[in-house]
Amino acid sequence: MKESRIIPLIALLLLIGIMAFSLVYRPSAPTPTPSATAAAPAAGSSTPAAAAAPAAPPVISNLPPAATTTKAGVAPEKIQETPAPTLPASRPATKIVEMPATSPTPPKNFYPGGIPFCGGCDNDTATNQNYYFRFRAGYQHSSFGADNNDTFWLSAKFTAHGDQWRRDAGKNAWLVPDISAEISHQDVPKDQTGKNTGTTDGLRAGADFFWPWFNWAMNSRSHSNNYCPFSGPLAVALGPTANGGFDQLFNAGSAPSAFYHGGARLTLDRDAFLEYTVGGAQDLPGTRQQLAAELPLYQSRDGRVRYIVRGLWDHVGGNHPDLLQGALLVEMPFDLLVKPSQWGDLVPFVK
Repeated sequence: MKESRIIPLIALLLLIGIMAFSLVYRPSAPTPTPSATAAAPAAGSSTPAAAAAPAAPPVISNLPPAATTTKAGVAPEKIQETPAPTLPASRPATKIVEMPATSPTPPKNFYPGGIPFCGGCDNDTATNQNYYFRFRAGYQHSSFGADNNDTFWLSAKFTAHGDQWRRDAGKNAWLVPDISAEISHQDVPKDQTGKNTGTTDGLRAGADFFWPWFNWAMNSRSHSNNYCPFSGPLAVALGPTANGGFDQLFNAGSAPSAFYHGGARLTLDRDAFLEYTVGGAQDLPGTRQQLAAELPLYQSRDGRVRYIVRGLWDHVGGNHPDLLQGALLVEMPFDLLVKPSQWGDLVPFVK
């Protein structure tokens, strides 16, 4: 009975001892083997082999083998360095150009864009717009047959250039004319019935239409004269023209007499023109041919005041006399009349 208990007890104690031994016991690191190249003890030396100096431990390095392994008398291999990556070239800074809020002012007496259309400007340096009003005054002489008459000219004239309208019209631009309308006191022909011949004072109201279909620019001259209307670049235009209106004599009992003409006009910087027309008048006999011309002779330094010479030749065949008229006019803006400080511009060549 006791032997049956002792055997399991001995087995249990043995198992506990094995477990305790496994926890306490740690095997020591192996002793390094001496290098074969270690120096042997000198003969006759009493120093044992174990007392010789141990070999240097191996050097552990993280560099690649090519960097640590060297041969005697050979320089270590130079490692090629990787070049730094090239950054892409930066784009040049973008320059932002802002458009002006207002259109630039055209040069004096210049008709830009005259081929074929000016595009929103005109030759009126005082206002720089597509239309303007002018006041005219001067002296007129008329010759109609044996009758000669002198009188004063006084008129108000409105002019509108259709450049902007032509640009907006596109392919229909050829239909848009330049327009002028004038109401004036001047010599007008009398009713040629009976004994009424010659001219007399009266009122003329009329309108002109001009289509500048052909345009040329002449910019060859380099000098400029402020007093000469044609000293700068020139613009020439040619096209059809038509005009019409009525004459009203100041004689008591007279009725308005209509007139109408059509033909061609040649302009120079718009203000100067030469035109040939054919038409008639209600109180004048036959088909009448007219040759009319206007030419600015002088302008003030700012271009607001101009002196103009005007001529008209009205011809009809047969025994009917020709009508000849000539006038010297001064032209100015209406606001000049209420600005006495600018009346000095009316005197030619005064600074």
